[in-house]
Amino acid sequence: MALASALLALAGAAQAAPTADEQALFAAFKGVCAKVRSLPAMASAARRGGWQAVAPQAHPSLDRLVNGGREEVLAREPGARLRGAQFSRKVGQRQVWLALSRYQDADGAWSNGCRLYDFDAAEPIAAAALEALMGRPGTGTQPLPGGQTKYLWEPGWKPGHGVEVSFIADQEDPLVRKFGLKGQILTAQAIGGF
Repeated sequence: MALASALLALAGAAQAAPTADEQALFAAFKGVCAKVRSLPAMASAARRGGWQAVAPQAHPSLDRLVNGGREEVLAREPGARLRGAQFSRKVGQRQVWLALSRYQDADGAWSNGCRLYDFDAAEPIAAAALEALMGRPGTGTQPLPGGQTKYLWEPGWKPGHGVEVSFIADQEDPLVRKFGLKGQILTAQAIGGF
C-alpha cells in the first residue's frame, strides 16, 4: 500500500513538472515582464535578454493585436497616450513575440502591459506546471472561448502587478478573429496614477 501511494505521488509530481520548453518560455517572459511597472526597464531587459526589436507587421497576429488594439483604444479615448515596443526571439525551436505597452489617460491614470505570445503553441501549459513555474498556486481563473481557462496571480512576482496565463485555440470566437489572439499568452500588467 505504501509503495502504491509513493508511485502515485511520483506520477503526480511528474505531471506537475514543467517541460524544459515551458521553463525556457517562462524564463524569457519573467526576464522582461517582471519589470512591468516601467516601460523603459522592460525594453532594456528585452534587449539584454536577446530579444530583437521588430515592427508589428513582423507577424500578422502581432500586427492585428498591436495596431488593432491601438485603433480601438483611440476610437474610445482620443486623448489617451499610448507607447510601446515589440520584440521577437527564438525560445527553443519556436519564434515567440513580445509586446510592451503603456496607456495613460487624460487624468494621469496609467496601465503597463507586457505580453509574450507563442502564436504557434498547440496546447496550453498545464495548471500544475504553471503553479510550479510561478512558485505558488494561482489566485483565480476566468473562462475563455473554447472551454479554455485564464489563470491569474494577484499579485504577480511583486506587489503592484498581476500575471495572467491564457491559451486560446478557438478560431470561431469573434475576438480571436478580430485581433488574431491565439496560442499561448503570458501577460504581466501594472496600473497606477489614481
